Amino acid sequence: MGIRWLRAALAMIVVSVAVIAIVDSAVAQQKSESTWDLIKRTGKVRMGVFDFPPYFLRDKATGEWVGAMIEMGKDIAKELDVKYEPVEVGGFGEAVLTLQSGKVDFNFALQATPKRSTAIDFAGPIYWIEWVTVNNPKFHGKVWADYNKPEVKVAVMQGSSDELLLRKIAPLATRIELKDISQVVLAVSSGRADAFTTTVLASMVAKSKNPGLGDFVNPTPRVALPGYIGLRMEEDQRWQKFLNRWAEWNILLGYNEQRMKASLKTMGIDEVPSTISFSPN
Repeated sequence: MGIRWLRAALAMIVVSVAVIAIVDSAVAQQKSESTWDLIKRTGKVRMGVFDFPPYFLRDKATGEWVGAMIEMGKDIAKELDVKYEPVEVGGFGEAVLTLQSGKVDFNFALQATPKRSTAIDFAGPIYWIEWVTVNNPKFHGKVWADYNKPEVKVAVMQGSSDELLLRKIAPLATRIELKDISQVVLAVSSGRADAFTTTVLASMVAKSKNPGLGDFVNPTPRVALPGYIGLRMEEDQRWQKFLNRWAEWNILLGYNEQRMKASLKTMGIDEVPSTISFSPN
């Protein structure tokens, strides 16, 4: 009886060890799978999206995501011959977390700030963009020095490059940090803030949708930064290398600028001010 029990116990231990080994192997394989291999295995590429026109917005008629960055993401999927899958995320403030957690394969329209570069990697740039301001009708700032005062309240999206740039360019301004662009616009139109700052494209859309806002201003000195694709940090460089080549091809041939201007046109904005440039100069 004792020998039989011992043999049964040993058999159970052997089976348990084997199961644990299989599970550990599967977990290790999953953890070590690169983004490139994941895309090839699943046949899809996942892109973070949220409401930020004209970069990303949901078509009210169809429920589908549209916008300049959506078109870029679709083109990348087409080049790879895989399915494009938009994944709704919580804005720029979640850009790093959604990549690190594996929720998405890439996030668009990011600036490669020093802090972000300690947590994620980048490909690109995919465009250059200027930062402008939109004022409340009662406020008439024209240069960045007009905003760099404690009594001036400037609304920005929390966790965005808008917030970081405002800290650098107008550190004395009183920041009103809000979650999304709609809250930022409302703060200015309601008089809670004197102005907001964000990229020129988002500012143009906000101004066109809210005629009660004040002046659209391109403050001096000019502030323009490249936009990048955010990626997970990993040893396998194939995904990053592919995106770098895609970005180079599309920015030098003007395709990405065309996509941004086309997205503006769908919102009734046909002309980009002559003071606005999509190049670094």
